[in-house]
Amino acid sequence: MKKYFKENKTLFILIVIAIVCIIVSIVLLFKYFYFGNGGSNYGDRLDGIENVLITDEKQNEVASKIQENSIVESADVRITGKRVDIRIVFGEKASLIDAEGVALKSLDNFSDEEKSFYDFEYTLKQNATEKTEGFLIMGAKNVNGSNLVWNNNNSTSEEE
Repeated sequence: MKKYFKENKTLFILIVIAIVCIIVSIVLLFKYFYFGNGGSNYGDRLDGIENVLITDEKQNEVASKIQENSIVESADVRITGKRVDIRIVFGEKASLIDAEGVALKSLDNFSDEEKSFYDFEYTLKQNATEKTEGFLIMGAKNVNGSNLVWNNNNSTSEEE
């Protein structure tokens, strides 16, 4: 055995180095994927949120104020990190312009401090009926923006 080790000394050293590297890699991958970094999922992106916290009561209050509009069937406000998701379902009397107006007016329910800290994302929906074609449109307001920006809701025909 000693003779074989002396003849292949370099090979044994390389094998030992490879085994050590594999063990270190396995330990690091296990630590990274299994234990994670031990911090918040958001990292430091939510620093200061406790100063501009939107409570559940305020979320319910905003949803109730939106629902007071006669063309609104339902409204839901959810907070995820630094994003406020507002979903509004409209009745068949609502036009797309009216729906966008309701969404824009709902921003008045938030303070300037909240608007400068949170991103706002809107989903406006009207189900298709015999009287209306319905719509589904999304809009957003970034913390740096001053107004809502809507996606392109143009429908395409098969002729195009």
